[in-house]
Amino acid sequence: MSSPLAPRAAALLADRIEADAFADMYAAAPAALTAKLGLQVRELAGATLLLAPGMPISMFNRAIGLGMTRDATLADVKAVMDAYREAGSAPWWLHWNPFATPDDLSQQLPALGFTQPPRRSWAKMLRSTAAAPAIDSDLDITPARDTQIAEVTQAITHAFEMPLFMADWLHQLHGRPRWRTYAVTAGDRVVGGGCLFIDGDTAWLGMGAVLPSHRRRGGQGALMARRIRDAFDAGAHYVVTETGEAIGDEPNPSLANMKRCGFETVASRLNFAGPTPK
Repeated sequence: MSSPLAPRAAALLADRIEADAFADMYAAAPAALTAKLGLQVRELAGATLLLAPGMPISMFNRAIGLGMTRDATLADVKAVMDAYREAGSAPWWLHWNPFATPDDLSQQLPALGFTQPPRRSWAKMLRSTAAAPAIDSDLDITPARDTQIAEVTQAITHAFEMPLFMADWLHQLHGRPRWRTYAVTAGDRVVGGGCLFIDGDTAWLGMGAVLPSHRRRGGQGALMARRIRDAFDAGAHYVVTETGEAIGDEPNPSLANMKRCGFETVASRLNFAGPTPK
């Protein structure tokens, strides 16, 4: 189901909704955690900068969208570098979309100290309006109840092997405008969960995970399908998500699930690890 959007417009939309979702996630963080981690979101040179110097994980320290709304310059890149150096963030990534301009700027990044990590690229995935697929699973997927949300966020945190404080952070998304949280259950036990962010006609799927003990039972696909259906029922025209592309011939079940649910790759976005602050 090809998107009616032009390829560059689809890639721009996919970057934008991801950046907006993470920016709102940062805004939702408890004040004490914001102070502890140094959480910031900055708009600089047309890019969204996520900064969390107290959390040395590239997922939470990265620049999204450079070169997508206007031509980027080396001065822009250096300004982004300065922002991460001043914050003390390490490691951090600069994402470079294949539709970003100018085309040759990414070739100049190694001379500034950038390197490509083993996970060299992410697949930015988008699907437009169409019926959500039916995915069979013996696990139940439902909107998370207030009484479940602590278990849901703990399950997501455990499944992704994130720091324990992430459970409290994700808890803040429950009931927040534009966010919906979901529980994956086996009987009375919460075994996973996920989030849906809806902003106007676009939705983003993130933080979807099932505990290792309950994988290979269709839970991830069913969780994705439920969120797609709810996004379109809420008026969204497009749903976006992303995943790391395979290294070599490693299996990539996340990408397989996305394609099974009707997502198409709109950009293979390169990752560049920024120079370590000195």
